[in-house]
Amino acid sequence: MMLCWILISLYVGFIKAQESPIVIYAQVGGIVTLPRYTVKENAENVYVNWYRGLDENPTISRNPQSGIQKGREMKTHANLLEDFSLQISPVQDSDFEIWRCVQHVLMATSERTYKLYHVTIPKVPAVLVGASLSLECKVDSSSVNPTVTWIPPENDCNLSKLKTETINIEAVSWCHSGLWTCNLKYGNNRRETKATTTVSVIDFSLFPDTIYTSSLSSYSTVDIPCSLYSKIPWSVLNETGLSGGSWSFTPLSDPKSTQSLLSLSVDPVVRWDVVKGTDSIPTVEGRELKDQDLSIRNLRVSEKIRGVYNCSLMFKSKTLSRKVTVEVLKVSSSGGSRLYEGQSVNLTCTLGHQHTSDLEVKWNCSSCSIFSSLKTHPSTLFIPEVKVKDSGKYTCELWKKGAKLTSAVLSLKIERAPVNIWLWVAIIGGVVGFILLLVIVIICIRRHRQMMMYRRRKTKFCCCKTPQQNQKGFYKT
Repeated sequence: MMLCWILISLYVGFIKAQESPIVIYAQVGGIVTLPRYTVKENAENVYVNWYRGLDENPTISRNPQSGIQKGREMKTHANLLEDFSLQISPVQDSDFEIWRCVQHVLMATSERTYKLYHVTIPKVPAVLVGASLSLECKVDSSSVNPTVTWIPPENDCNLSKLKTETINIEAVSWCHSGLWTCNLKYGNNRRETKATTTVSVIDFSLFPDTIYTSSLSSYSTVDIPCSLYSKIPWSVLNETGLSGGSWSFTPLSDPKSTQSLLSLSVDPVVRWDVVKGTDSIPTVEGRELKDQDLSIRNLRVSEKIRGVYNCSLMFKSKTLSRKVTVEVLKVSSSGGSRLYEGQSVNLTCTLGHQHTSDLEVKWNCSSCSIFSSLKTHPSTLFIPEVKVKDSGKYTCELWKKGAKLTSAVLSLKIERAPVNIWLWVAIIGGVVGFILLLVIVIICIRRHRQMMMYRRRKTKFCCCKTPQQNQKGFYKT
């Protein structure tokens, strides 16, 4: 008798266990898989029917003859996997009910039921860097007690996992921006469900604090970087309290002089507008902003753009700003770009000020002979006596910790020294003087001859009508 009661109680417990749905957690919009209970028989002979709730017609079914068939009034995106498990993607609110898997193998019939429960993460709006952040993983109560673990974004920021349903961060940084995962483990840790949410932190992305550039040609340009870390639409930024933005410039030569370059306009389109009423140097151009890139584009490189550029976004509660220093490398010659053989010259490679000790200068010239004996590379290179074979392009490279930052080029043309100009003046003067003297002598001789001929033409002779006695012939009068 006792044995009968034991068998009956075991049977009733088995029936109740069979009737109790298996708990499955899922997130709206996510993916969930309801596993099919596998049987030992050949899977090719299995008839599988998946039912939603109390529906008499299967939502999706499989039989060996006709394959997979879906119900006409299907209210969910459900498909069968290779092992005929049910996969729902994306999960909808209407899917959170009981699901039954009925399968037939020959004369044997088995049934298993599941029930979907919500795991919900309330959506958080975009948050400014430095503000507080709260995340909550809400779990519907069920017959199981899930273990909740928060997995932070993979940003290499050494953020640890948190085993709690609610987490509070007092001051967020760019490290907290990204995909947060609420991981549930339940059913003796044999089942696992992951719910996710995206946190957008409004902050500038990381970029170099200093940019090194040079003018290799008259068309050389440089971009001054500034962009947001997260890809946040401008509409969301406006909802967060965006009130404006700007670019300003402070020259390195005059740290007390700051001028506005650009101002942000958000209506009707988001764009940088050039600040009116200022003859700004450097000269910048306005442009429309279609993404989170706030950079200054195509800035013409010259010594005048050396300075500190400040990119700012103004919100009602806070102003975000990021500074970028622009250094321009230049090579100059004390004697100009055209020299004569034998001259001395200083070649100077400079940023306009004395550079720090971690910066290294390297000179290079493939066609020049001076670098063959050069052991050190100073910022100012002294050449005591240039030669024609030293003509070429002198390249000055700026290095830091084994990496080349930028380079500048100067072309030198060295010619043979010309003959002393005063010697040429003396020679030419002597020749001209000799020619003039010769002309004067010739003129004097010709005049003398003309005078002699003239005098001869003036001499007259006459015949006396009453010649004296004993005198005959002509007489001069």
